[in-house]
Amino acid sequence: MALTPERVLVTGGGGFIGSALVRSLVAAGHEVHLVRRSAERAARLGDVQDRCVTHVADLTDAAAVREAVRAGRPDVVYHLAAAGVAAGGARDRAGVLSANAVGTAHLLDALDGHDYRSLVYAGTGAEYGPGRQPHAEDDPPRPVTDYAVAKAAGSLLCQAEARRGRPVTVVRIFGAYGPGEAPQRLIPYVMGCCVRGEDPRVSAGGQRRDWVFVEDVVELLRVAADTPRAAGRVLHAATGREHTVREAVEAVLAACGGGVRPAYGAELPRPGEPDRYAGSIDLTTALTGWRPRFDLQTGIERTWEWFRAGTMGRAAA
Repeated sequence: MALTPERVLVTGGGGFIGSALVRSLVAAGHEVHLVRRSAERAARLGDVQDRCVTHVADLTDAAAVREAVRAGRPDVVYHLAAAGVAAGGARDRAGVLSANAVGTAHLLDALDGHDYRSLVYAGTGAEYGPGRQPHAEDDPPRPVTDYAVAKAAGSLLCQAEARRGRPVTVVRIFGAYGPGEAPQRLIPYVMGCCVRGEDPRVSAGGQRRDWVFVEDVVELLRVAADTPRAAGRVLHAATGREHTVREAVEAVLAACGGGVRPAYGAELPRPGEPDRYAGSIDLTTALTGWRPRFDLQTGIERTWEWFRAGTMGRAAA
């Protein structure tokens, strides 16, 4: 990773993965500029936001994005801003397409003429659609949701920009989890049940997933920015290993010390939820040397330490 401090522009820095990336960049001594729709404080960033420069710009506003890029003068850009991840947001088809696809186009246009070193676009494994085996990095996208369609469009725009000679890399992220994940997601939901002494209501748990710890995701994003030969390619933030939902729940219970009994089958799978969602990392490792450092149990244990500390702190306040 770059050892000399650089000017880094991050979109989506207030989100789950974005905030972890921002913390890593600040800790490394970089000058971090955030592009955010509002100047309000982002809960996930905490005090680290005071160590960043915030530029207020909605990505659907081309003029505002150009001004943010002009002011930030970035050496490196991480584009993590997204809309429509949650099922509810996906009903606003035009909004999802505008925020993800048009927003990406505006960022690329704003960077035209700027001598940046690297741009890393955070895509999603959902761009591939359902699969019977782990997706390879060179598999074609076959998205089946509005969100995945919009993210795939953003990926294709970035790859087209790379074919014009620009240093742009796509990192498709699979089942990211860890400190800061939304409480309604599976792993923090089960942890919350453990704290409250409630039996978690979950599906039968046969779905297979590729869970990747957020620290590993952040490391790959930064490695991608420092790997020139990855420009124009798709990398995978994944582990190449699958675990069932039931295995993940049991791993949470092991970390939390048990005390509750999951009600498997009490909830139905979400509409459109794939049976398998996993990615190969063979090409990613060959191009970058990156491999995830955390297995599922270790990542869940680290997440539980963070979750428990935050829960106990709120209870004592």
